[in-house]
Amino acid sequence: MTYTEIVQRISEDTGIPTDIIDKAYKAFWLYIRNSVQELPLKEDITETEFLSLRPNFNIPSLGKLTCTYSRYRGVKDKFQHIKNIREKNEKAD
Repeated sequence: MTYTEIVQRISEDTGIPTDIIDKAYKAFWLYIRNSVQELPLKEDITETEFLSLRPNFNIPSLGKLTCTYSRYRGVKDKFQHIKNIREKNEKAD
């Protein structure tokens, strides 16, 4: 089933116009996207600061989108390592 077919089916089941269903669905994901982008995850923060951010979202029927502090640190360290390698390669050229 495509997205359009799903929206059409929900519209038929609920009697709500398709454009309203589409806007509500997109607004839901836009809220999650904006909330994640507002988190100061590009900065180096402590575990206590990280835990106060609430970087998790529970999405009904889909599950929990979560980020742990250890995962956050792992990704930050990985990007720093890649940055160091690139800088080292640029100096070698």
